[in-house]
Amino acid sequence: NILLSSRGCLETKQKLIMMQNDMHSSGQEEEEDSNARRKELVRSVDSEILLNELARRGISFSGDEDFGIKRKSTHIVGSLREMSADGVKRKEELDAALLALGTDSSELVAGPPLKAYNTYLRPRSRSQTQTVENAAHQIAFLNRHEKARRETQLRNTDNAARARRAAGLESHPLILILDNIRSAENVGSIFRTADCARCQEIITCGFTPNPLSTSKIQKTAFGAEESISSRHISSTKEALLDLKQKYQHDELLIWALETHDTAITHINSPLPTLHHDTDPSDEKGEKRKRKVYLALLLGNEVTGVDLDLLHLVDAVVEIPTFGSKNSMNVAVAAGIVIYDVLRRWSIVK
Repeated sequence: NILLSSRGCLETKQKLIMMQNDMHSSGQEEEEDSNARRKELVRSVDSEILLNELARRGISFSGDEDFGIKRKSTHIVGSLREMSADGVKRKEELDAALLALGTDSSELVAGPPLKAYNTYLRPRSRSQTQTVENAAHQIAFLNRHEKARRETQLRNTDNAARARRAAGLESHPLILILDNIRSAENVGSIFRTADCARCQEIITCGFTPNPLSTSKIQKTAFGAEESISSRHISSTKEALLDLKQKYQHDELLIWALETHDTAITHINSPLPTLHHDTDPSDEKGEKRKRKVYLALLLGNEVTGVDLDLLHLVDAVVEIPTFGSKNSMNVAVAAGIVIYDVLRRWSIVK
């Protein structure tokens, strides 16, 4: 009755109705046979639909084994699994094996090495067997490889910056702040666009993938992750406040790209011209040039920019849309706004 009156899928309801009709027409009224048919009805439907409907109605249910119901794992992706009973012993053995190879587990680099370490300590099932020696060798190799990759990344970024300076190519005063963007492909695409536009730097925040945390962005960055300056700050709020402090003697404008009631189109949003005014209020009493900088804050693919950050920006801007969707892919939107700013600054003519 619960399933027939639920909001579950129509196909499931039709299947139940047909089986009920068959049961009624067979004339089987014995209690034992009736219970068997009821179990058959429950086994024929999607477990998730049944469990969701029971939960919605606040009904507790513990007949999983009798009715053949399979519950989904409660593990949250991105969080560490609970350690098993022998987890402490596995950790002690693995740490000792790593030390024998010259690797301290407390100094493992974030990314593949640390992930492999935690996977051994918290296996998904007991059927996943791996010797501690094999796990230690794998983790030690991944740690060496990741360290070398990061050193190469930093070296290549510095070389690219020196090459631009040697060629007399100054970066445009555009800074991108990525607020908890999940997709490495989107981040890589933004890096590539930022390199094409010769943006000054990219600041990745929160769980946003960055060149030092993963190599996955290389797929869409096409090498741009090594040619544009980038840094990672855990808190987006901290990143915004850091920029305000860094450019307190210049003219810094921060835009948040977000569909919001207070948003104005990026085309009409006030944008200072690229001028270099003399600042008479220099701390040392010396004349200096005040520069203009624009920081563009880009948010998560699903939830957008954190609304708690909007009081720290100068304007909320949006791209006008004319279809059934009111927003674009974050990497596509970034390219549109970046190049329109360059156009308005007369860099692109």
